[in-house]
Amino acid sequence: MRIQTIAALTDFSTQAEQALDRAALLAAEHQAVLWLVYAADEQDPRFVSPQARLEQRARQLARRHGIDVVAREFDGYQGLAERAMAVASGADLLVLDRRDDRQWSKPWRGAALAHCLRHSPCPVLIVQQAPGPLEDAAGATSSASSAYARMLVAVDGTQRARDVLHFAAGLQRSTAVDLFQARDAGISGVKEEQEFEVLERMRDELKRETAEQRRLRIKDADDARRNRVDSQNGTRDVTRQIMVQQQRSGADLIVVGATRNHWIDNWALGTRATRLSTMVSCDVLVCGQLPQERERPRPIELSGRKGWLQFRF
Repeated sequence: MRIQTIAALTDFSTQAEQALDRAALLAAEHQAVLWLVYAADEQDPRFVSPQARLEQRARQLARRHGIDVVAREFDGYQGLAERAMAVASGADLLVLDRRDDRQWSKPWRGAALAHCLRHSPCPVLIVQQAPGPLEDAAGATSSASSAYARMLVAVDGTQRARDVLHFAAGLQRSTAVDLFQARDAGISGVKEEQEFEVLERMRDELKRETAEQRRLRIKDADDARRNRVDSQNGTRDVTRQIMVQQQRSGADLIVVGATRNHWIDNWALGTRATRLSTMVSCDVLVCGQLPQERERPRPIELSGRKGWLQFRF
């Protein structure tokens, strides 16, 4: 699944600008087109013309990383969630910072981030830490040091987990990968052993497909002492297990995903990912939907919703 288009949202805050920097690094990695969108539930009075500032930022990122960057404009959408879903419909990856803003005119929707995670038609990367590029001896900035060093991918024995693993592993091919098997209260010991065997096959398959000498490990909840204690006490909180394992391994990216066939699946994945992002300080990649293989970038559309404006670029 090749990443051809990356969409990034910003309101020009420090956290949002960090998300733009990460999106630009990933666009350079995949030679993808980067779309920038100004998205805020309330416009900051300091910015008289947010679109003009966005276009300036696009030119800066294009020169710095040698990529195609386009500033998209959505006059028909005012809120963060609306703009995020509009641009995500044409992207392979949506990048944004963690925002807990709630639109009080629509209290049933909840936080904007949770809404995006539940309904995004593509994977969502929540950026919580700034990339840290270093300068070489000649004073040039290198993006190699900004790559994720280790990612923690929560997987089980399903085909869906395999697809999420391959998408995550392809995000940055230099990143070490930990396949993490959580200990779910609803799974028996025999089932866990069967899943572990499937994980070993996933690891071996990924190792064969990876040209580089990539570090691949399988970890389970017993790897961290706090998880072992929780398990002995009868507590099997999967989200907490992931958090504890991330702190132990030092992973700077967590990847979670689940099949979304029903609104309950959407709700559960969005709730888990939102909670996880508040428990860790690293970035979180949420794979509710994976991009499909295609020959050209998709046009931005809104799934034919009645009454919604259509945008053509």
